[in-house]
Amino acid sequence: MIYSVGIDLHQGSHRARCLDDRAQLCDGFTFQTTPEGLGKLEEHIFSDGANPIIVLEPAGLPWLMVAVYLQSQHPNCRLVKAKMQKVAALRRYLRGPVKSDRLDALTLAKMPFIDPEQLIEIYLPPAEIHALQRLTRQRKRMESDVSGRKIRISAILDGYLPGVRRAFGEAWSSSFRAFLRGRINPFAVVRDGEKALHAYLSKTSPRSHVQTHQVFLACQSVARVCQMSTTAGTLNEEFFTDLQDEVARELRLLEVSEAESESLARRISELYKKLHPSDNLSTIPGVGPHTAPIFLASVGDPARFRNQSAFANWEGVVPGARQSSNVEAKGLRMTKAGPSIMRMALYQAGEIGRRNDPHLAAVYYREMVYHGKNHRQAMGAVMSHLGARVLRVLKEDRPYEIRNFEGKSIDKSEAKGLILSQYHVSEEVRRERRRRNTKVNRRRETETVSMHEAAKAPQTVEVVSVSQR
Repeated sequence: MIYSVGIDLHQGSHRARCLDDRAQLCDGFTFQTTPEGLGKLEEHIFSDGANPIIVLEPAGLPWLMVAVYLQSQHPNCRLVKAKMQKVAALRRYLRGPVKSDRLDALTLAKMPFIDPEQLIEIYLPPAEIHALQRLTRQRKRMESDVSGRKIRISAILDGYLPGVRRAFGEAWSSSFRAFLRGRINPFAVVRDGEKALHAYLSKTSPRSHVQTHQVFLACQSVARVCQMSTTAGTLNEEFFTDLQDEVARELRLLEVSEAESESLARRISELYKKLHPSDNLSTIPGVGPHTAPIFLASVGDPARFRNQSAFANWEGVVPGARQSSNVEAKGLRMTKAGPSIMRMALYQAGEIGRRNDPHLAAVYYREMVYHGKNHRQAMGAVMSHLGARVLRVLKEDRPYEIRNFEGKSIDKSEAKGLILSQYHVSEEVRRERRRRNTKVNRRRETETVSMHEAAKAPQTVEVVSVSQR
């Protein structure tokens, strides 16, 4: 009887290898993601009443249709995925440098025998949660694109027109964007005069008169430097004409990405309100309209996590483990096992949350002051505790209440006062931690401790219903 099935998936044909309960190869075949191909898969692996462990390769999207079909037709089947680093390591151990689709499928099938504890149950979210996952990731890519284009345009301006960007009081204002669209050529700006520049900028911003003179002086300075360097033949008026086209094109692409990102944000907000009408996630300090949908989409069904430790391991904000005999290395980097967008949202929310929640502030203060951690390391602990709050609020769908250390409910102003009075990390401590944040000192700070002192589960989170939010 078939015990495990490894499926190596591709855009075309998928390759499957089946092992019996003695880890011996008992079947192998190829199939495609078609009704006939999926029927062939069922016929091979569910014959004789078998219900094997099916190990899929989680790379890309080809696995999704196969998993959805199998889950629909066989609700009790066990669909799992393995970490690809472990699969690759096992394949190298078994076959050396040789690699083929057949070997990949066979290696996947061996994982339930080699490392069953580390196999991850495949979670198939409802359609709207799945859509929210994809939309939040797409928004992240859009935001990265916007940020990248802004950096690129700024670098061009600082390199070829030094001083011009600083002359605009407000970064990326309408007048600054108007300048990028049509006034990159400093020779043309000087030739047309300051009044023409004022008239041009006034069309987009009523406050342009404050900036016009400074911008004009910066353009004059650039034009003089270019005239003094004419013998090099590199920066002339023709070059700035082409540079104008380049910058205007970058700006158009930037504004398209900004418009699409705003449209995405509206759709994400609609889905979030439908899926989480109570909006209790937003009652957690630091969690807002940008991060709450990411938490909801990434977690999906909170009941799939048996406890806070399992959730912390999934999100990847627990330190790695390195043990030998009765000692264990401490101070290792976090595993980063879960979705990167989840960790990004935890970091963003944690930066705000530690300034508004006394309990998170106490975690940050303890790590920085008493444990000698730098800012990023301390934020790792904050992220772990914040993740526990997210899980608890989603499981119980109840609002989070800020409390002091005596358990008394307090408002935001009282919480901030408590943080400033008891958990403020001085600039002197921050400077000291930055100085110690070198590779040599990190190695020196690594110490051994007794076993079973590994990363503990985050503290229990008190979530209390309140009549007013």
